[in-house]
Amino acid sequence: MTGGPGRAALLALALGAAAAGAPACGGRDEDAVTLRITSWQTPEENAIDAESWREFERRHPGVRVVNDPVSNQAEYRERVITSIGAGAPPDVFLLDGVDAQAFITEGVLLDLAPFARRVGVELDDFYPSVLATFSRGERVYALPKGFTPMVYFYNRALFDQAGVPYPANDWTTEEFVRAAKALTRDTDGDGTVDQWGTVLDRRFFAWQAWLWSAGGDILSPDGTRASGYLDSPQTDSVVRFLASLPRELGVAPRPNAFRAATGTEERLFFSGRVGMLTSGHWLVPNIRRHLEQGRVRLGVVSVPRSPGHPLRTVIFASAYAVPFNTPHRKLAVQLAAWMSGREAQRRRLAAGLELATMPAVQLSAAGDPYGLESGFVWQVPRGAPPWGARVARFREVEAQMFDVLDRVLINGEDVHAVTADVARRVDAILVR
Repeated sequence: MTGGPGRAALLALALGAAAAGAPACGGRDEDAVTLRITSWQTPEENAIDAESWREFERRHPGVRVVNDPVSNQAEYRERVITSIGAGAPPDVFLLDGVDAQAFITEGVLLDLAPFARRVGVELDDFYPSVLATFSRGERVYALPKGFTPMVYFYNRALFDQAGVPYPANDWTTEEFVRAAKALTRDTDGDGTVDQWGTVLDRRFFAWQAWLWSAGGDILSPDGTRASGYLDSPQTDSVVRFLASLPRELGVAPRPNAFRAATGTEERLFFSGRVGMLTSGHWLVPNIRRHLEQGRVRLGVVSVPRSPGHPLRTVIFASAYAVPFNTPHRKLAVQLAAWMSGREAQRRRLAAGLELATMPAVQLSAAGDPYGLESGFVWQVPRGAPPWGARVARFREVEAQMFDVLDRVLINGEDVHAVTADVARRVDAILVR
């Protein structure tokens, strides 16, 4: 996503026109207008959010909110950025934290910080580690509406059957391995393992917290290079350990398809054939019916850390942003604030979609019926935004990361040879 010719001029023109005709959150009366809001959300999520934008309409007579969803997230990003550059933007759009820096670099987002209090938003009400994804200094480019840290879900019934104590937050890789071994079993006695302690999701977002919690990373602190980091001893050690789970230790099914993300891991977990699965809060709605009927009992615990290193997890968040050239700046800012506000967050929290980005909303939730929420909240002070919140070309970087575990596991290549090769490819991306 690189800015096209004339983008700076378009930005200046739009901002100048807005300043002349409609001062920030001031301007003309709310004439009958249609506001367009867009996201990549599922129909089920949009149905929940529809209650919030219908309430916004009731509070703003003459205003109609139209949802314009895009189901494919990759297509969504390009469509949004293209529509803004063409001068036909949505008035409000959902911004993934992984894409935050890409949109900020484009210069297409309105800074919402100057308007926050005018529309009833106190920025101090948000979790700082979540707001940081969409902030740069005093500037706030989107208002976060929900988030999740990466965690491990574990099947309490399988732990009970194996006589293994439930894992505790801040546990270590050694404790993780002991539990995984105890949970790996041949349940029907045919000589073949059919229940595993864990599964290995080779997508980078699923193992980034492992790396951080071992003192490693894939990029330099300033995000400008991978060499010396992705191919460091710490990273090599984590890759070697993760590859050992299905290979030497045999506590996870061994993948056999290169770059495959088929959902097999979740299906095995849902069917009671896997004891531990790394994921985020997005897993909860998928199995809520099973939780409500008592067909599965789950717990939530932190990603294991390497001895001698503090736990660090990754926080994935999304937020409502306003394009700089919306024709309805005042109402668009108000809608973004409303859709990320307390009432909208309470609805999403009640539906189990994600954590609320405001501690007061999260802590005011009615109980914790499945015993999961407290496990998520515990992670928040130990979380940080993903690299995409700081590196504009991170989607391209992330696309290379799938090869790291696959080449080791499926091709049998040497760990350091793989990390060094991928580091060189990532460096080439970052200098473009």
